[in-house]
Amino acid sequence: MHILLKIKHKASNKKRLGSIFILKKEIPLGKKFDPGYYCEDDLKDEGFRKLGKNVKIAKNCTIIGANNISIGDNVRIDGFSSIIALGNGYVTIGSFVHIGGYCILTGGEGIIMNDFSGLSHGVQIYSRADDYSGNHLTNPTIPRNYTKINRGTVCLERHVIIGAGSVILPNIAIGEGSAVGALSLVNKNLAPWGIYFGCPARKLKNRSKKLLELEKQLMDELKQ
Repeated sequence: MHILLKIKHKASNKKRLGSIFILKKEIPLGKKFDPGYYCEDDLKDEGFRKLGKNVKIAKNCTIIGANNISIGDNVRIDGFSSIIALGNGYVTIGSFVHIGGYCILTGGEGIIMNDFSGLSHGVQIYSRADDYSGNHLTNPTIPRNYTKINRGTVCLERHVIIGAGSVILPNIAIGEGSAVGALSLVNKNLAPWGIYFGCPARKLKNRSKKLLELEKQLMDELKQ
C-alpha cells in the first residue's frame, strides 16, 4: 500500500511557501480492511452438499441454501458475491473455478459451472426472471397467479469465462471454451469455442484451444 503524506513548509520569514507531497512506500494497513477468506476447514460444518479441497470463500459473501450447493476442488469466491439456492434450486461448482467479487448466482432452477470456468467481477447469472412484456405483474411480492416467470438451468461448460458486468438470463447453455466479453447480455445459447461480446452477445471470432494443452500440462504436474 502506498500513502501520500502532505508536509507543510514555511519560510524563515514565517511566510508559507506551499506544500510538498512525499510518496511513502509500503506502509502496512491493519486487517480491518481485509476480512479474509474461509477455507474448507472453516466451512465443513456449514452443510454444503459437497465441499472439495483448497476452497476459499470470502467472509463477506452471502451464501443461502448451502445444502443445495456443491463445490469442487481449488475454488475461490471473492468478496460480496451472493450464491442463492433455495428450495429445489441448486448451484454446482466444479474444480479450478474462480468467482470474482460482487457476482450474483440465483440458482432457483439450477446453475452449473464446470471445471476451469470463471466469472469476472460483477457477473450476474439468473435461472429465473420475471416476464418484462407488461402482460404480467412482476417482483416476488406479487402472488404467483399474477406473474409469469421465465425459468431454466444455466450451464457454463468447461473453460468458459464470463467478462466483468455481464448478465446471463435463464435457460442458457454456454458451450465449452467460449469467452464472453465484459458488459455483455447472454440471452441465447452460445456455441463452443467462440469469443462473444455485446448486448445481446454475438460471436466475434473463434477462441484458441491451446488452453487444453495447458490444462493437460497442469494436471500432469499435479499428479507428480
